[in-house]
Amino acid sequence: MSLLTALGVEKRPSCNVSTTAVLVESQGCRSKDLVNITACSGACSTYTLYSAKMKALEHSCSCCQEVVTSERQIQLTCKDNTEITYTYIHIDTCGCLEVDCSPFAHSETTNTPSRMRSRRRRR
Repeated sequence: MSLLTALGVEKRPSCNVSTTAVLVESQGCRSKDLVNITACSGACSTYTLYSAKMKALEHSCSCCQEVVTSERQIQLTCKDNTEITYTYIHIDTCGCLEVDCSPFAHSETTNTPSRMRSRRRRR
């Protein structure tokens, strides 16, 4: 059993394409039927663990986002019965992509030991 498995870190993230049916509106025109608009949703691996080799905390973050997209076109009907072509981005595939999750090491608001001095009352 690997250390990550022992820590409960998922090996297979559940990042998938989800769809929501909506009426698309643009420039005062709208779709006649509901359109399946896609999104990426689900969990991806994120963890922090101590690395004895680096003598520091190791961070790994990934987020669920689009990997493959395509353009789709639909017709929108306007109030004067004219139609316009509307182009939108359709998500074909989602995946867990690594992102930077390094700590705020250089932030002035970080609580370091030198900043966390206890106060003692004088008697």
